Amino acid sequence: MRDTGGHKGRGLAKTIDWKLVIIYLLLVFIGLVSIYSSSQASGSAAILDFGNRTGKQLVWLAAAIVIILIILFVINPRLYEGLSVPIYLFAVFLLIAVIFLGVEVKGSRSWFEFGPIRFQPAEISKISTSLMLATVMSQLGYRIGRMRDFIITAIIR
Repeated sequence: MRDTGGHKGRGLAKTIDWKLVIIYLLLVFIGLVSIYSSSQASGSAAILDFGNRTGKQLVWLAAAIVIILIILFVINPRLYEGLSVPIYLFAVFLLIAVIFLGVEVKGSRSWFEFGPIRFQPAEISKISTSLMLATVMSQLGYRIGRMRDFIITAIIR
């Protein structure tokens, strides 16, 4: 039986770079410990207190893990290729819109605010640019040494 990549007998567990996953989790743990230790001066000692920084970071970590699992196990990888252009154009639109509609945070007018949630469209543009570049560079006949392909890649970036 072949998987979606055409490889015989290779499941998802064999295609994941487990060393990278372990390093990621280790860095996340170090970050949580750093946040916890730096917030101890402010009083609250409960790591699961969602009113302090560590608790809030744990909520975002849980959301990130859920999103990662959805991306890996639910969404068809071919969908990324088909949606890379609309997502990229949407990110460019958000980057332009933040100039006019963004709120100022610490002297920078690069944030959108929806109630208690703030986000920077630049974070979405990082992902969409990577998807767009992957789509363009994976096309048959693409060569970075060819001037036309190089210019298209440079414009996307």
